[in-house]
Amino acid sequence: MRALVTLTVLAALLWPARARAHDPFEVTTDAHIAGAELRLHTTLSLLTAGRVCFPDRGRRPLLAAEFPARRAALESCARDFFRLTDAGARIAPATIALAPTVEDDLDVRVTYPRPARGPLGFDALFLRRLTQPSAGVVLTVTGERAFLGQQVLRAESPTLEVSLEPDTAGAHATSAPAPSFLQFLALGVRHILTGYDHLLFLFGLLIACRGWRAVLGVVTCFTVAHSITLALAGLDLVRFPARVVEPLIAATIIAIGVENLYLARTGAGPDARDPPRSRYALTFAFGLLHGFGFAMALREIGLGARGAPILRPLLGFNLGVEIGQVAVAAVALPVLWQLRRRVPTFARHGARALSAAIAGAGLVWLLQRIS
Repeated sequence: MRALVTLTVLAALLWPARARAHDPFEVTTDAHIAGAELRLHTTLSLLTAGRVCFPDRGRRPLLAAEFPARRAALESCARDFFRLTDAGARIAPATIALAPTVEDDLDVRVTYPRPARGPLGFDALFLRRLTQPSAGVVLTVTGERAFLGQQVLRAESPTLEVSLEPDTAGAHATSAPAPSFLQFLALGVRHILTGYDHLLFLFGLLIACRGWRAVLGVVTCFTVAHSITLALAGLDLVRFPARVVEPLIAATIIAIGVENLYLARTGAGPDARDPPRSRYALTFAFGLLHGFGFAMALREIGLGARGAPILRPLLGFNLGVEIGQVAVAAVALPVLWQLRRRVPTFARHGARALSAAIAGAGLVWLLQRIS
């Protein structure tokens, strides 16, 4: 069984040709003011570009081989990825250049006349065409002399407005203020509560727990493990690309669901009093992978950029993740335990059914992330 679990996790690495360089529906955009123009550089997966520009394609990804025939339509679409304004007046794009990359991304470069007065506004219009909850763009704005702002834009909050004053104040202008400890804490809570893959993995672990002592052991192993890799990634000592990390996280969900089912047959699984000791080791190993996933959320908002300190952001974010985990466990586990006590059918088959569903969801995510 251990061999099966290991092979399941490694399967995500054995499909490199089709793995994405960018997370599905995650986009990065850099806006830089230089000379007489503003340069907007956007990188997004071809899958996302296809869904934004050709919604009639359904789930079929846009292929690099289709690019020559689709160039004109893509250029027209990419001009309207963002709506830029200067003091409320729209700025029209001047030039556009785009090309597919060897990593199956689309590289888009649009230039605009230099904004004169400010504030400079960005509206990510393309996010309204994506229905996935994870869809977002990491927008970073810099001037010739200063960092002007950065924000993760989502469909529900697709705009950013920055002042041009720091850039015009001189070479010693200061950057926009960095997020506070509380903002990083809130980001950690939000990330775990909206990170459905992390939550499902944690729920799969907790199904095997029949008391708070076992819950504490599992959560502690997961916390220690992801804290280690979160710190290593935050310090930029270790880094893995999203095309590796995201499929592996999905594979850990499959592995936990499958192991729950296996252990149930041996009497040590979801219906046992406590999980076996090997479950704690597995939780720790898989928690290391999830830490890299958490680190990507921090890099989205520029952790450590421009020499900023990282200790407080790391502590705040990690504390937020733990608060979110405890909140979920405090709500879900009493319900699960009551169902076991009061519903005989659930006591016999519920945990196994949930474990099978967890493994199935992980498989769907794995196939999506390697396709």
